[in-house]
Amino acid sequence: MRRWYTVIVIVVVAACGRQPDPAAIRAELSRADSLFAQETARDRAAGWARHFAPNGVMVHPGGTIEGRPAILDAMTRAFADTSFVLTWAPTAASASPDGRLGYTVGRYESRQRNAGGTLERETGTYVTIWRRQDDGTWQVVLDIGNPDPAPRADS
Repeated sequence: MRRWYTVIVIVVVAACGRQPDPAAIRAELSRADSLFAQETARDRAAGWARHFAPNGVMVHPGGTIEGRPAILDAMTRAFADTSFVLTWAPTAASASPDGRLGYTVGRYESRQRNAGGTLERETGTYVTIWRRQDDGTWQVVLDIGNPDPAPRADS
């Protein structure tokens, strides 16, 4: 009889599983976001799109783009301008208690030359929602960029 109690305790403990370490998951998310930025800097549109889930969504002031193929197409057009540079860095990360969903928040900067050849710079804040895949990697399911307000002209 005692043996059955031991088996039941082992099964219950195994079923409960280990809760993910929140600090470790925050670090994973920050690394995933930093890798996303590095691969975008290196591979441009392809680097950007490869981090999205197949049904990922990108929201920006110009609208919403859904699905990796549409995101790749939009970013290919953006990066066709060779002066276009997009950089960012996460400043915070958090995850759901089960460690399957998480988000990063950070600051971004984009630069490109306008038709007159003047370098234009935009800064802003972003939020990226991530989903952990079965293999432990993270994919972007939603990315939202919010530009800073334009400086006001002094009167």
